[in-house]
Amino acid sequence: MLEYTRVRGVSGFGSSSGLNRRFIPGSGSFFRLASTPRKRLIALLCLLGAGFLVLLVRLFEVQIDQHEKYVKLAQGNILRIIPLPPLRGAILDRNGQILVGNGTNFVVSMIPDEIHNRRRIFSILSRDLSFSPSDLQDAFDRMRDVLPSYIPIPLKAHLTTAQVGRVSMDLYRLPGIIIQTIPQRAYLHGSLASHLLGYVGSLTVGDMKKSYASHLPPGTGIGKTGVEREFDSILQGTPGESRKLVDSQGSVIRKLEPKYPTQGHSIRLTVDYRLQQVAEDALGARRGAVVAIDPNNGDVLVLASHPSFDPNQISSALTAKTWHDLLNNPDHPLTNRAIQGLYPPGSVFKVVTTMAGLKAGVIDPAKPFKCNGIVFLGGWAFHDWKRGGHGTLRLRRAIMQSCDIYFYRAGMALGPDKIAEMAHLFGLGSRSGIDLPSENTGTVPDRNWKMKRMHQPWYPGETLPFAIGQGYLTVTPLQMARLMGVVATQGVLVTPHLYLSSDAPGVFPPENSMRKTSLQNANFSPLREGLWAVVNEPHGTGHPVRMKEMEIAGKTGTAQVISNRIPEGGTVHEKIRPDSWFVGFAPFVNPRIVVAVLVENGGDGGDVAGPVARAVFQEFYRDYLAPVSDASSNGHIYIKEPHT
Repeated sequence: MLEYTRVRGVSGFGSSSGLNRRFIPGSGSFFRLASTPRKRLIALLCLLGAGFLVLLVRLFEVQIDQHEKYVKLAQGNILRIIPLPPLRGAILDRNGQILVGNGTNFVVSMIPDEIHNRRRIFSILSRDLSFSPSDLQDAFDRMRDVLPSYIPIPLKAHLTTAQVGRVSMDLYRLPGIIIQTIPQRAYLHGSLASHLLGYVGSLTVGDMKKSYASHLPPGTGIGKTGVEREFDSILQGTPGESRKLVDSQGSVIRKLEPKYPTQGHSIRLTVDYRLQQVAEDALGARRGAVVAIDPNNGDVLVLASHPSFDPNQISSALTAKTWHDLLNNPDHPLTNRAIQGLYPPGSVFKVVTTMAGLKAGVIDPAKPFKCNGIVFLGGWAFHDWKRGGHGTLRLRRAIMQSCDIYFYRAGMALGPDKIAEMAHLFGLGSRSGIDLPSENTGTVPDRNWKMKRMHQPWYPGETLPFAIGQGYLTVTPLQMARLMGVVATQGVLVTPHLYLSSDAPGVFPPENSMRKTSLQNANFSPLREGLWAVVNEPHGTGHPVRMKEMEIAGKTGTAQVISNRIPEGGTVHEKIRPDSWFVGFAPFVNPRIVVAVLVENGGDGGDVAGPVARAVFQEFYRDYLAPVSDASSNGHIYIKEPHT
């Protein structure tokens, strides 16, 4: 409680009693404790002790807890450290052919601490670079709040030799401006395997705020898609440092020994460069995809998608117009059709219906069947692709000539759920597990799927198109390659992979890439005989794929993208023509390769997709299976192995 004492009022400020109340410092209850000299001394010592305690805590924070921070700040006054972007490791094919390496990129950068007249600097640079000052300002503003003020901010990358020369001549009047040499990704074969390899882009502001890239300096390339993204942690090197002593004005006193960046680890892919080249050349300018895998271990030998793009264009001088054109191209060149494109598989799916029918006992390979070209269900007519039908046939010829009516009847006897169950055993409706980002799953419909998705029951008329690979069913070309791999190995479902080896310690190829299925106990012989006949019999739908050097088995497909029947002699717009499929394996005995080809809106599978597959089979035979006489081995014949 505060105490007051009465004093005589001051003239002009008096109260009714003639006295004023005035606060007397020291007369309060707190100061009453220090009413004696001894108590005042104790209070003073307490105050001094509290002050020393605060000082000790602060000294602990500065000298111990935040020691490294203040050491760096102190060093920054005399030592200027400029981070150097690392080199990425190379990407090679299975035989050691370099697919992706490194080149040189010249970048003009600004050190904010050393800039006194930014407007003047931008004005000079804009003339030297033929670049607007506002664009230079935008580049500066994007990074100024992310980087420390002593770190160079890239203003313009991918300088030409002429631009480097002009800026170099003006450096004497451009304090704080430097020209950096930064690694640039080089895709040595242009657009070849572009979707598989992916591309590298410079670090964005968002990337630099994330933990995986926070240690990387500006200008560092980081994987955005494909192998570049999937294996970025292996390919990415360690940044270096350029160090120099500066005075209080920022002028360089002496350059110190730099800490050089280290190159990332190289990786070797399962892909075969020659096979990939042949596949892309055979596909040409058409939209589509080609996949080739080893059905015994899951090695991906080919993964092609068209139309493609040049990753050099994206990883280097990408303009807003170029990026806009790629994104808005109606052919979607950035989409990896091999793992992201979703298509009805058409008659290739009859492989699944055949195995489901054999397992359920509704298909007897030896029993004759009469195909008159049409089947009726609930007042609806379902036609065969061949007008008038195929006459009397058995399973082998039904597969060979792709008789729709035969498989309509099988589908009606099976129902959608048994067909869907078999499709899942073949790996459809789920991701394959390939070591690439953004793979699609596709759709395998059944009664439960339709009820959950559309809140409608399954109608009997939907089973017939499902049995021949139409309707709600969608797959990727990679899934179809896996499917045929199960037939080739008679029951083994592989996990496809691209990684083969690396010089990085502790990184090994994937294990357990093969998964045994319940189909291993099934009888694949009737199906395989039909697939052999598709290619090797004169009237087989895949006869254009036949090779005299090697026996190939497979299945064609002509999948409608919309329900239509082309009138006799009529035409249909290209975008609604059926998709063309061929999926097969070789050699027929001891298969070593599966090839899946899709040509969007290509039409007949045997005539369009078939020759593309044949070109890949031929190249594989020449490179891996053709007998070669070795003079050093006394003329003995040997067979080349796929691993070199």
